[in-house]
Amino acid sequence: MSEATVSHPDLDVLLEQTRQALGTHLKSIVLYGSAARGDWERATSDLNLIIVVDRLDPADLEAMSPALTRWESGRQPLPRLFTPEMIAESADVFPIEFLDLQADRRVLYGDDPFADVEVHTDHLRLQCERELREKMMRLREGYVETHAHPRRLRRLLTDSYTTFVALFRGCLHLHRDAVPAHNEEVVSAFCRRAGLDKQAFGDVARLKHGEDVAADEKAVFGRYYAELTQGVARIDRFVP
Repeated sequence: MSEATVSHPDLDVLLEQTRQALGTHLKSIVLYGSAARGDWERATSDLNLIIVVDRLDPADLEAMSPALTRWESGRQPLPRLFTPEMIAESADVFPIEFLDLQADRRVLYGDDPFADVEVHTDHLRLQCERELREKMMRLREGYVETHAHPRRLRRLLTDSYTTFVALFRGCLHLHRDAVPAHNEEVVSAFCRRAGLDKQAFGDVARLKHGEDVAADEKAVFGRYYAELTQGVARIDRFVP
């Protein structure tokens, strides 16, 4: 489990307000994602949280509402809400996410709800292919809408980058490769495994960090799309 730390005043407020609202019904609060991996950037990264409650009936949801609404008003994503039973029953549905959680998480309150979760390879294999193909469909649809608008196309590229990196992590887990902490290292490892040109992803990463690249957005998209297409076509080679 990661020892990465993030200091954020809104996080302290959320923890306190959630504890007060839920009392003994609150079981755990877990930080995950870039903040837990040590890859968090205040200007561009979210703080991703999971709140585990012993029940999630309408009264509990209402009790949490003021704290979560305040958190969301600070431009943070709403935490994911689970019960312990939901976690135990969801490993077959969210294997990529749960493997990432097991690799990098910080328990901010309560017990560790993911310590004993088991992920089966066949579930992971199915999610990797299904989500890669689904995200490629979304990327194509996005290009139809944004190809004539450079700023919107750049946003499509940078938003999709993090999504695909998360799926690359799942593919590396599937092949039992080491999964690096930082996104660019994940891309390099996946490109080596799938035989892809990492430079196509490097340009998108630089755009995400606010840096300039030599090519225009359409040229960047073309290379990025071509490599992703090859990667999806080769997913069947990721045999455990």
